[in-house]
Formats: sequence, structure tokens, C-alpha cells
Amino acid sequence: MICFRQSLLLGCAALAISAGSALAQDQAAQPTATPQDEATDLGDVVVTAERREQSLQNYAGVAQAISGKDLRAVGIDQIEDLQSAVPGLSISNQEGNVQIYIRGVGTANNTELGDPSAATHLNGVYLPRPRGLGGMFFDIARVEIAKGPQGTLRGRNAVAGTLNIIPNMARLGERLGYVQGEVGTLDTTGYEAAINLPIGDVQAVRLAVYGVDRGTAYKNVGDDRTLDPTGIQELFSARASYLYQPNDRFKLSLMGDYESERGTGYPATNIRNGLVNGGKPDDLELRDVLFRGPQGLVENDNWGLALNASYDFGGAVLEYSASRRSVDYYQVNAANEGVVRPGYGAADVDYDNFGTQYWLTLSESDIHELRLTSSPDSRTVWSTGLFYFKEEQQVGFLSVVDKGQFYSGTEFTFPDVKSDSFAAYFDVTYPVSDQFRIKGGFRYTEENKSRNGVGGNWALGLGSLDYNCCFNSRLGTEGFRPIFTGRDSYVAPTPGNNQEAAKYFMGAFRPGARDTFLDQIAGVADGSRPNGTCIDRPDIQPAGGGQICPANGQHSFFQISAPGAQSGSYEDSFSDYRVGFEYDFTDDNLFYGAVSTGHKSGGFNDTITVNGVATAPTFAPESVTLFELGTKNTFRPASGRIDVNANVFYYDYADQVFQTLVSLGTGPGGASAGFSQQNVNVAQSTIKGFELETRFDLPFRSRLDIITAYIDAKADSGALTDTRGTDYGDGTPNFNIDIADNDLPNVSKVNINAHLQKTADLFGGRADFHLLANYRSSYYLNIYNEAPVIQFADRPSDAAGQAAYDAFKASMAGTTVNPNAPLSSPFLRSTSARDGGFWARQEGYVTVNLGAGWEPSSGRYRIEAYVNNVFDKTVVEKQLVSDEVVNVLFLNQPRTAGLRLRANF
Repeated sequence: MICFRQSLLLGCAALAISAGSALAQDQAAQPTATPQDEATDLGDVVVTAERREQSLQNYAGVAQAISGKDLRAVGIDQIEDLQSAVPGLSISNQEGNVQIYIRGVGTANNTELGDPSAATHLNGVYLPRPRGLGGMFFDIARVEIAKGPQGTLRGRNAVAGTLNIIPNMARLGERLGYVQGEVGTLDTTGYEAAINLPIGDVQAVRLAVYGVDRGTAYKNVGDDRTLDPTGIQELFSARASYLYQPNDRFKLSLMGDYESERGTGYPATNIRNGLVNGGKPDDLELRDVLFRGPQGLVENDNWGLALNASYDFGGAVLEYSASRRSVDYYQVNAANEGVVRPGYGAADVDYDNFGTQYWLTLSESDIHELRLTSSPDSRTVWSTGLFYFKEEQQVGFLSVVDKGQFYSGTEFTFPDVKSDSFAAYFDVTYPVSDQFRIKGGFRYTEENKSRNGVGGNWALGLGSLDYNCCFNSRLGTEGFRPIFTGRDSYVAPTPGNNQEAAKYFMGAFRPGARDTFLDQIAGVADGSRPNGTCIDRPDIQPAGGGQICPANGQHSFFQISAPGAQSGSYEDSFSDYRVGFEYDFTDDNLFYGAVSTGHKSGGFNDTITVNGVATAPTFAPESVTLFELGTKNTFRPASGRIDVNANVFYYDYADQVFQTLVSLGTGPGGASAGFSQQNVNVAQSTIKGFELETRFDLPFRSRLDIITAYIDAKADSGALTDTRGTDYGDGTPNFNIDIADNDLPNVSKVNINAHLQKTADLFGGRADFHLLANYRSSYYLNIYNEAPVIQFADRPSDAAGQAAYDAFKASMAGTTVNPNAPLSSPFLRSTSARDGGFWARQEGYVTVNLGAGWEPSSGRYRIEAYVNNVFDKTVVEKQLVSDEVVNVLFLNQPRTAGLRLRANF
């Protein structure tokens, strides 16, 4: 295994060799290559990582820019697929939340409780809720990924870096466009079109549309074949941009975009029960799922408006930007019983179980920014500005349990979620000499958040004749829909007041066709039947049957509880800075170093009290300090060009936030009844490594790009609750486990990306061929790293043993246990992660994408073909683990292929 000392030496060696070679480079004229042997022209890759256009070779940092043409050539049309082209980048999609990690810095919490760690932008405009990004991948100029904190330049929550989707915008004096159609595997059909129209000499508009219908690689292998599997997707998007530029000084641009997504939900596979006793995902058909109950559904509509106006005063440029963004997202999870596994198949599923989860996010955000920057020809490059962000949300989550007893679901509904952020910043790069520059920047940020609503469990216990237990309650059947917004009241009922609780539920949802829940509690709500209305149907009898309604038509006993009031607020302020230098050995050789910091805003948790103890109401901001050295070099041999860039980095990652699940109470038999996700600052981590980027112009009109990254990302210290240990009984731990020295999740130590391109004259036109190969070494999928699961042993049966057991259990509350150390007590038990069904290590893999295109010499049309994931490698991109029944995997796309035809005009 490579250690960091070796990595550091290799990285520094690359810096020294590159810089030393620059000084000795032979500048003599060389013979001209013949046309058939000539290399391609690398040209300068343009990036805007510092919010101004500059060559990648002049940017003192690590960034990658992938053109829209290159993305299309290798079939990348979804944001998740970008990780196959960018080392150190990990992207997954959970319930529509795009989660981005860069070099191990990221978060799995993009709900109203938190914020992303990597800032996502559309044409430089910050996107606070990165939903619907797949619908933005059309008519693209390029996508830029900048690595490391970008706080003094890109602003809010750019602690990991930034991802900027830059579309083609309106251009003056050009009348052009294209129409494109596509067909592919998975029943894919799509279209894309754009037109750029000048309006006189000083105005222009550009209109673009995109649509795709895509099937799924998942299969419904259950007996209810009326249900479509997850992954089916219908996208429609449109974008319009306008440019007004009457002279070289003033420029006004407007952009509007709309994205609509419909489908059956985002694919995921719960495989935990198939992995018990050491099973591996390779032993299962991960995309063959036993669906039941309600049909999965996604309805997602996003739109945005953006304005940018700038005026060049000669010595400085004044720029004002404003945007408004709206998100309307609703999802019904496709309920399922996981995959077929030994001892469990289609015949074992209860297809009349309609329990599932419902999600709603409504967001409206506004951003205003005023910047004053140096003129484009100024030797001193500086900028200063003010930034304001405001967001209002309405959110809802409901987990429904059908045929429940004493537990029918968990709800968190918040009609009033507000946040705002204000920042002031400056950044300057000052030339000490023609070769040496120093740079510095500072950003001050204030964050305010608040949330009000209701949250907790839905519980209903219904006694039968002679106080026997119990009738079930049907909930979530055909036609059921939560009422998350527009209720008459969101006031939580008084605990213990049955009538108030029943009235609460009467306005909380629209019942399904075969639901009994509201009918069973209606008499309590109106006061006519204090113990509710007893309904006797075969489908609400428990498994053993035999429940009888009392003669008065009411239940012999009636227990009901509803969610309680939830409120939270958070405010904080923090500062970020960067300092660094740049030194030009020659015009083609740059050496740089920098120290930069970044913060991700903290927030608040659900208001939960367990055994009389309230959980942490807030969590603090995460902070990152990055130390880096790097070099950018261009060499110009007899034919073509070679770029060699290297970077050595060290991150100090403080107050890292992880998510844990807290039980909201217990049901029959002591089983946990509902959970709340809690965000906790638990880890101090270190991330270190290097990147080496090379780009070669090769003979025979070929080009090769290779990027290698070594990343060692570990938690130096930290402890958190092991949710894997939740077993719905006495074994559930009340202690934390030590995660020191654990690898951070989703980070491969070795990452290699290679892109080979070749062009050739063919059939009277021009052909191009692309090969994109991606290697990632193995990585863990959660912070537990397959450590043993530590739980309490079974409670003894004798009185003395019980007393000792209870005393030991009480003494363990809040303590930290090393899961890899020998057990300290006979009252603890240890289970290996894989025996417990918690496989969590993705082995190293290689994926390959191929693409080819041909166009006539006129360029009037173009034919493209692509094959993604040529060897059909199944890769786990994300994992969720919590209790004894949850190990959910999110997978990559299988092998896909497609054909496009584009007409240009």
C-alpha cells in the first residue's frame, strides 16, 4: 500500500521534474510534421474557477473543464456519470437529492436540515437545492469542477469545491442552430434542439429544448406485474437566454430555464436480509426487485430566472447579478421487499401491504450579488462584493405503515422553513514582479435558519372484545395522499388528548380507497364515540385473526398519539480566507502554493426527547483548511503540445458532520417505532494526496488525457452511535463507537482517468473516436468500515443477573466503545459486519466508455454512437445502513448504448 510519505515524495518529484524541464526546454525551431502525422491541437482549456475567463494552465489550482462536445461524445448526459471522467469526484442521487463529494469532502444531508458541501452552479448562479440537475445537461458549453474550498470566490457552501454547469448562451451576430434525435438501449428516445438568433447588431436570443424518455434496468420480479419498477424517467427541459451589448462597456444578459421530470422514482436496492451470514452483493441479482403496494412516483418541476448586468468604467467593472429559483418536488417511494434471496421470493410477499414513504419539497430562493472587479487588462486582479441569499421552503416527509398496531407511521411536516445568508468578500492577486504574484482573499458570512411545524409518530391501538389485542388499521391504500401544505392548522395536539389527536389526523391526509384509519377515529374526533368505531374486516385482522368487535361498536380500549410541535433555529457567523503565491518560471511554466479555508453552514435537528433527554438541537459548521502546492507546465515538442500539471494537497477537516438515526419511541415488544435523522459533529479528519494531470498531442491526429489522483482520507478521531446495532430489543446500544482511523466513505485511494481521442478523414468527411477509461480502487461505503457490530447481549432471566445487566447498561450510556477491541463485559456481544448483513466495501473496478462520430466536410449534420460501461460493471455508488433490516444500495447505470443524429443549420 502506498503511504503518504511516498505520495508526497512522488508529488514533489513531479513538481521538481516539471519545473526543471521547463528551464532546460529546447526552444529551437523544428521541422513541420506532415499532415498525416500531425498531432491534434490541444489549445487552451478555458475555466472560470476564479470568476473570470482564463486558461486552465494559468489557473493556480486544480480544476477540470469538460466540453459539452466531449460529454456528448462519450455518452455522459446525467450528472452522476461525471465521476467517470473526474478523479476524486463522487456523485449519487438519493430521493432526488444530488449528493456530491470531492476528495472525500461532502455530505449526505441535502434536506431542509442541511446544505450541500459542494456548491452547484448553473452558469455561475448558485443552486441551493440541487434537484433536477439531469434536466440541465443539454446545449452545454462545458462543465467545470474546481477542487478545494472556493469560499472567497464562489461563496456559500463551497467547502468541498464547486461544480458549474455552463450552458451555451446567446451570442451576437450568429444565426445558427441544430436539431438532434437519439435512440438507445433501455427504450431510450430523446431530442434536443437549439437556435441562436441575432436581433440587430447589439442583441441576441438563444432558445433550447430537450426531452428524453428512458426506461430502466430494474425489473419487477414480484407477482404484482401492474407495478412498474423504479428508474423509468421522462424529462423535458427548456432554456432561453438574451444578450444586450450596445458597446464594449455595458452588457446585460437574462436567462430562464424550466425542467420537468416524471417517473417511477430513483432506483435503490435493500439487500440486508440477503447478506446475513456473510453474503455479498455479487451473490444476488441487485436489479431484480420484489415490488408491492403503491406505484413509485416522481413529479419534479424546477424553474429559474437569472439576470446579470455589468458596466466597465475603465479602471473597474461593476457587476450585479440576481436570480430566483423554484423547486416543486413530490415523490412516492416504490415500496418493495428487497431482492430475491435464499428462503425468500415472490411467493412470500404481502402484495396488499401499502406502507411506503412520501416526500415533498417546495423551495423558492432569491440571490443578489453586487461585485466590483478590476478591469480585464489590469495587472493587479482584484474583486470585492456583497452577497445575499434567501430561501423559503415547505417540506414534508411521511413514512406510512399499513396494517399497523400502535404504530402507523412517522411524519415531519414543516410549512415554514426559512434561511438567509449575507456575505462580504474581497480577493486580490498582486504582481510583485513580472514573474511573481501574491494573492489573498477574505470572506465574512452570516447564516440564519428557522423551521416550524410538526414531527413524530402516528400511533393507534385498537382493543377488541374483552380487552383483547388488537385490530389493525389500514392506511396508504389506493388513492392515499398526504396533505403536507394548505392545512387549516399545523398546531400539534395536546399530548394525551385523544380528541385533539383525532382531529389532527382528519386534516393530515386524503384517505385511500380501502383505508380504515379515519373511519376508526372519526367518532373520537366529533365526540360521539370516545373509543372510536370498531370495524371488522378480514384485511384488518392480525395474523392470528380472532378479534371481535364489542357489542357497543366501540373498541374496548383506544390509544392514539399524533406528532408534536417542532421548532428550530440556528444562527452563526464565520470567516474564510486564502493566501498564496504564483511564480512563472517561463510563460509556459507556473509554480503556485496556497492555504485556503471553507465552511459549510451548520443547522438544527429535529426536536426529539428520548427517555427525558433532549437530543442536540443544533450542529456546528464544518470547516476545512487546505494546504496545497502545484505546478502547471506546457511543453512544445517538434509536433503538438504536452501539458503536465501536478498538485500536492493536505486537508484539515474539522467538525465533520455525520448522520445517525434516533428512535422516536417503542411499539409492541419494545420494537423501535420510527426514527429521526440527527446531524452530529463527530469527526476530525485528514485528507492528503496528490494529483497528476497530463495531456498529450499525439501523432496521427490523436490526443490523450490522463489524470491520476492518490487520496488518503481518514477520520483522526470521532465517535457516533452505530445504527447498525439497532435490533428492536434490549440489544440496541446506548453507547457510541470509536471511528478513529476509519476511512472516509466513498473515497478511493487510487483514481485514474484516461481519455483517448482520434480524428481521421473518412468517407469524404471527418470521423472522431473516443475511449474514456476510469479506474477506482476499493472504498468503504459508510464510516463504520465493516467494523464489528457491538450490542448488548440478551438480558438474563434471573433477578441477580438482571440487576447486574441493568446497572451495566446504565453505566454505558454516552460512553465510547472500540468495536475492534476485545469485549469488556459478558453483557456485550460482537457480530462481524458481514455476518450481520452489513457488507460495505466496494472492490476496485474499471469502467470504459466508447464513442464515435462522423460528419461531412460541410458540417451540416453529424452521426454519433456511444457505448457506456462497456463491460457492464455493477458499482455501488452509495449506501444507507441503519438497523437490522436496512442495507440499501444505490447502483451505477449498467451497459447502455445509443445513436444520435444531429442536423446543424
